[in-house]
Amino acid sequence: MTFDPSPALEVRHAATDRPTIVVIAERRLLAIDGVGGPSGSDYRLAADTLRAAGRQLRDRLVRERSITTRVGILETAWWMHPELPSEELADAFADRSRWHWQQMIEVPEQATDADVDAAIADTRRGAGRAEPLLHVINLTEGRAAQMLHLGGTSTMVDTLRALFRLLASSGERPHGHIHELRVADEADVPTGRARSILRVPIVSD
Repeated sequence: MTFDPSPALEVRHAATDRPTIVVIAERRLLAIDGVGGPSGSDYRLAADTLRAAGRQLRDRLVRERSITTRVGILETAWWMHPELPSEELADAFADRSRWHWQQMIEVPEQATDADVDAAIADTRRGAGRAEPLLHVINLTEGRAAQMLHLGGTSTMVDTLRALFRLLASSGERPHGHIHELRVADEADVPTGRARSILRVPIVSD
């Protein structure tokens, strides 16, 4: 089977019927860590906080430096401790109540450290918190495979199983975190119109 090569050209392109191979360079993101499934209150609070920080950063760039950007999409890295064998990982994804997660929104390249710090502080004050939930990370995923998932969270495991099955048939092995990128979030659109990309780092057997 031949996969689509996409070496860092379009890292958010994905098909529903085959993996797309991408190479993800280092990125800077706002992040919040937690444990539990995507329907839990902690997960929803983190998503709302990240989106608020993204809006604060966008507005600051326009206000202070006349730079127009968009708020990044919500991303989540999912993993378990201890890490499961790859042949068990997809099935375990059906119940994420004990999974660890790190939700993220990408920081625009034009944003300085001062811009990011100010956005975090504004978000903290707006939420009435003494300490911020947010922190900044630098993430390099390297070579990875991804597929497009159509629909909501409840059926995501089916796409992940298909992705793992296709990778195994071509001698590629997933390892590390499962990365979910919510291109069209089911919190914002009808479930039937929701779109997510599922991405996993890979190594060749």
